Amino acid sequence: MMYEIDQLAAGLMFPEGPSIGPDGALYVTEIAGQRISKITEDGTVSTYSHTGGGPNGAAFDAHGDLLVCNNGGRWPSDVPSTAESGSPENGPGRMQRVNSAGEVIEELAEIDEIALNSPNDVCFDEYGGYYFTDPVWSGLVGGERTAGSVCYVDADGGATRVATNIGFPNGLGVRADGKVLVVCESLTGMLLSYRIEEPGTLSKEPKPNGMIGRRSVPDGFCFDASGQIIVAGHGSNSLFVLDGHDGRPIKIIDLPEPGPTNCCFGGKDLRTLFVTSSDHGHVFAMEWPVEGMPLHPAL
Repeated sequence: MMYEIDQLAAGLMFPEGPSIGPDGALYVTEIAGQRISKITEDGTVSTYSHTGGGPNGAAFDAHGDLLVCNNGGRWPSDVPSTAESGSPENGPGRMQRVNSAGEVIEELAEIDEIALNSPNDVCFDEYGGYYFTDPVWSGLVGGERTAGSVCYVDADGGATRVATNIGFPNGLGVRADGKVLVVCESLTGMLLSYRIEEPGTLSKEPKPNGMIGRRSVPDGFCFDASGQIIVAGHGSNSLFVLDGHDGRPIKIIDLPEPGPTNCCFGGKDLRTLFVTSSDHGHVFAMEWPVEGMPLHPAL
């Protein structure tokens, strides 16, 4: 099948974290721009909120707040989209919540008195809690397998680290049946699946759930309604489509340029796939054969 890929927006400073808001508009983080931007259907870009640091993954909850993984101000400085951004701050990582007025609330900076490293991506479960990845940034930049973790925050705000020793944990998502958490391990090119035994409790050992190879980094991903995983292969110009249950490769979709970071579904009937392309600061859109899986269940 041929996909018609359209450029929706340009001029963004290392875009990531795409999420559809309650108003149906697309919201993306600009890591090097240190802000959240709103993109309308016609491609108009406006600033929704200034977060400081480095807003990375983000997702709206069922109540309309935008939960943001702020990595503390870490971004590559050798790509065109960050040429005007100045030097990365490399400050403390934290979780933030942006309310409907665009106000930023500092939500979480440590777990068990141990500071967060550089929160990267986030997803919700059906119980009102959320999982987020917390990699050690130097593990990716230095090429070493520095252990990162997956954390869980329950509906009452209780936070725990629920999986550790992951080589730069990146994008993640709960499968539609609620039984499995899939996590991208960027340093190995693998996707890992953890059995969810109860909210915030994962199986001790993950199982392989696909691999996109060494030439590109599995960054963010989303599920469609058929159970497929669409993975942004950073370092290449490819989206990798995998079977969500066994990781079997299905197809590769070539984008117009390298640098995809994440993707989400939106538009009419959730049939539009939006892709953030970081290196050149673009967002692309394409029609998908089936509808996407919503980023959070309705509560």
